[in-house]
Amino acid sequence: MTTKKSSPLIKAVDLKKQYENDGVVTPVLHGLNFEINEGEFIAIMGPSGSGKSTLMHILGFLDVPTGGKFYFEGRDVSELEETELAKMRGEKVGFVFQMFHLLPKTSVLENVKLPLLYSDVPISKRNSMAKAVIKSVGLEHRTKNLSNQLSGGERQRVAIARALIRNPSIIFADEPTGNLDSKTGDQVMELIEDLHEKEGHTIVLVTHETYTAEHAQRIIKIKDGLIESDKPVTNRRSTRKEHFHK
Repeated sequence: MTTKKSSPLIKAVDLKKQYENDGVVTPVLHGLNFEINEGEFIAIMGPSGSGKSTLMHILGFLDVPTGGKFYFEGRDVSELEETELAKMRGEKVGFVFQMFHLLPKTSVLENVKLPLLYSDVPISKRNSMAKAVIKSVGLEHRTKNLSNQLSGGERQRVAIARALIRNPSIIFADEPTGNLDSKTGDQVMELIEDLHEKEGHTIVLVTHETYTAEHAQRIIKIKDGLIESDKPVTNRRSTRKEHFHK
């Protein structure tokens, strides 16, 4: 996938975050600088407590920095009103979480349609949009099944379909294989690879596992709230290569 050389999709300049609780200030991010271009597949990697999840929440408009600047599609996010932030969060960003976050005892179709609930997409189009993305993740035979009737791998595919339904500018995958066995995890990573290679989606994969991170084009390693390294992956893993050698 060729990366477009226009202005970056995301630009962080001296990005900082601290939390205050009962007068106690806890710094989490200590001034991060990096860019993510449209069409890139990036892994943000670090141990628990490194700040990687906090960073993802800021980049996905779920949290706000306490210092520095964050630009998205060239716009200074700090200048946006809450309604604009909510709109961008709904339209521009797709999330895939380790715990799936599906509604229990609710059909696959209804779960995938959730991001459209407060959108201006006509109700008449929502089913067809949901069915299209469900088909794209290979679950059209499960459309009417309840989420609690699915395997872990199928639930994660539903979560990916839900993330795709508004055709976001960027998809954040937070430990997407963390609750899956290795075979099912490989299948989910293959689907994520396809989203990047075939569909051209910008992917940010958040993980603590080197094995998973090496599917990306580039790894940003975070430790103690600082960027430890930001390097291209010279020998990328691919689920296809691994299937071939098995």
